[in-house]
Amino acid sequence: MFVVKKWLGYLLMPLPFSLTLLLVALALLWFTRFQKTGKLLATGAFILIGLLASKPVSYDLARPLEQTYPPFAISAHARLDAIIVLGNGHVSDPAVPPYSWQNNISQSRTLEGVRLALAYPNATLIFSGYAEGDPLSNAEVNARVAESLGITRQRMRLFENNKDTHDEAVSIARVLKGQNVALVTSATHMPRAMALYQAQGLRPIAAPTDYTARDSGLPLPLYAYLPRGRYLMYSEAALHEWIGQLWSRLRGQTNE
Repeated sequence: MFVVKKWLGYLLMPLPFSLTLLLVALALLWFTRFQKTGKLLATGAFILIGLLASKPVSYDLARPLEQTYPPFAISAHARLDAIIVLGNGHVSDPAVPPYSWQNNISQSRTLEGVRLALAYPNATLIFSGYAEGDPLSNAEVNARVAESLGITRQRMRLFENNKDTHDEAVSIARVLKGQNVALVTSATHMPRAMALYQAQGLRPIAAPTDYTARDSGLPLPLYAYLPRGRYLMYSEAALHEWIGQLWSRLRGQTNE
C-alpha cells in the first residue's frame, strides 16, 4: 500500500504529470490522426509547467498552508515535555562531511528542534524518519547533527521505523499523550501533520520552519514571473500537501 501511494503521489506531481501529458501528446501527433488533441495536450503541458514554475503561482499554492500556524514563540510557553522533529531526507555519503548529509528541509527542521531544545533543557528531543535507500535512518542523521550542536544523546529518542506522517503520529502520540509537546516540521507540511497528531489525541504546539513563500510586501519584479526550477519545487511541495490532506480525510485519518 505504501509503495502504491508513493507512486500515485509521484505521478500527480507537476513535472511527472506534465511530462506524461507531453508524452501522450507526442504519441498522438506522431502515430495517430488526433492531431488537434495532441496539440492541445502539448500546449496544456507547456502552460502547466510554466505556471507552476513561476514565483507568484508557487507562492499562492504554498502561502495558505504556511500561514495556518504562527511561528513558535518561546516567551508564550513556559514548559515543554517533548519536542517532535519530523524527518525528511538525507544521503550519508562518506565522500562529504556528515553535516552535509541532510537536505535543506531536514536541516531546517533539525535546527528548529535544537533551538527549542536549548530553550527547554528538560524536554526530550524526538526525531522521526526511516531509512530509505540508505544505511542510516533520517532520525539517526538528524540526531547526529543535533548532538554536534550540543544536545546530548540522553535527551533524544528516535522513531526510525515509520514510513509516513500518519504512522509516526500513531507511534509517537501513544508515548506522549498528556504531555506538553511541540511539533516541528516544514510550514507547508504543518497543517496536515497537526491534523494527524490531533486525531491521535495529542495536542501539540506547532513550530513551523522551512518557509518557502516569503513575502517582503514589495511589488514583484518582472523577472520573478519567469519560470525557475526552484519555484516548480515549491509548487510540488505545496501540491503534495494539498493532495495529502485530501488523502488523509478520505482514509479517515483526521477528524476534519
